[in-house]
Amino acid sequence: MRLQSDIDALAAIEEDAQRMLKRLGIPDDKQKLEVVICLRQIIELARYMSSENSVR
Repeated sequence: MRLQSDIDALAAIEEDAQRMLKRLGIPDDKQKLEVVICLRQIIELARYMSSENSVR
């Protein structure tokens, strides 16, 4: 079950990255999309780690 939720989370991050590129008016080429996806993953990981630390 966790694997599917991870896949869903990564798909949501990619969709969010595509929306961000469109909002900023940046052409949606593969390299720029990969950079934005990477940044979104870093942000999501930081949020997750922050929430884990606040639970403890």
